[in-house]
Amino acid sequence: MKIDDTMLRRLGRQTWYLIDLDVIASNFRDMRTIVGSGVKIAAVLKADAYGHGAVIVAGTVLEAGADMLAVATLSEALELRRVYSEAKIVVMGHTPDVFADVLIKNGIMPTVFDAGNAAAFSAAARAAGRCLSIHIKLDTGMNRLGIKAYEDPVGAIAKIASMQGLFVESVFTHLALRDRASDVAQFALFEEILAGCAARGIATGLRHVGDSIGAVRYPEFRLDMVRVGAALFGVRPGRMGPEYDAFPFLQASTFTTRIARIRHLDSGEMVSYDDSWKAPAGGTMVATLPVGYADGYPRRFGNRAQVSIRGRRAPVIGLVCMDQTMVDVGGIEGVREGDDVILLGGGAVSLNEASEWGSTNRNELLCGIGRRVPRLYVREDRLVASDDRLATSTIRWF
Repeated sequence: MKIDDTMLRRLGRQTWYLIDLDVIASNFRDMRTIVGSGVKIAAVLKADAYGHGAVIVAGTVLEAGADMLAVATLSEALELRRVYSEAKIVVMGHTPDVFADVLIKNGIMPTVFDAGNAAAFSAAARAAGRCLSIHIKLDTGMNRLGIKAYEDPVGAIAKIASMQGLFVESVFTHLALRDRASDVAQFALFEEILAGCAARGIATGLRHVGDSIGAVRYPEFRLDMVRVGAALFGVRPGRMGPEYDAFPFLQASTFTTRIARIRHLDSGEMVSYDDSWKAPAGGTMVATLPVGYADGYPRRFGNRAQVSIRGRRAPVIGLVCMDQTMVDVGGIEGVREGDDVILLGGGAVSLNEASEWGSTNRNELLCGIGRRVPRLYVREDRLVASDDRLATSTIRWF
């Protein structure tokens, strides 16, 4: 979609991140089709919805039928609660005892994996005359958060579930996704613990194991709910079989800038810091782009990545700077200053190849788009919203 100069003048910058809400909704519906109507979906909007803007994306996925919103931190949950008063919101990371009253006041569900933490939440709920829904996490092999097998998980769940003022919304775990054998072992341990709870008459609520990858790779692991994050934004789960060919999980965003300057470089001239690139024999034309690693265009892309200009590829040359990136445009006929440059997405530069250039994963690239890059939102090929993070100050003086 072409962004006109009037909009860019309003934003004060000719670098932007275009997010197609229709694509996000379509990706959600595709996951709904895959897992079936009997499985709930928690839309994972942590890290500002993987850099796409959690508040606006939340409205899209709730409209599409998300049963719950999941985030990593309490602060992320509070941002969503200020806008969506009725949505179910779970914090999947650790919430310390000191925030118990905030959880209760705002109706936000914490993840619990420690009886002491649960007791603090119970006391606060009883003092407020409220009931706090919680999610209990089991550590079946990720070794990050959760109750481990040697900690008597059935007994721990029983103790937490018996605390007044608490309601067990779910018990869940997270797959490490190392290989099929370890994933199956994790799931078997999870099932064993839940069976132990059932034998003692302990209600465990929803059962969930799979993220975007697990939900697709292991149909037998879907249980009552899946947690879908990256797939919403076009990070297609790996190792999908041919039965999923109808579900492309398109990238929902396009990272774009405009050429600031074009100059001829003679043979042997160097670009950027260091001497990692020299102009070839006969020289070439080099374009400077007003975007750098401070915007989320990784320094590792230097001499590895490519951008798209006028439908042609141009290689990134020299080191990516904090605010500028240079590309060789000698092979692009008619190129001029002010031309649009697709850095990522737009059907021109894929997340898969970009993650290889940056020696990272696709999620990190999406999450890294900086706050000084304005977000533009489109539905039905029409701009519907913008989010310029530099336009409004969030500073509070004490």
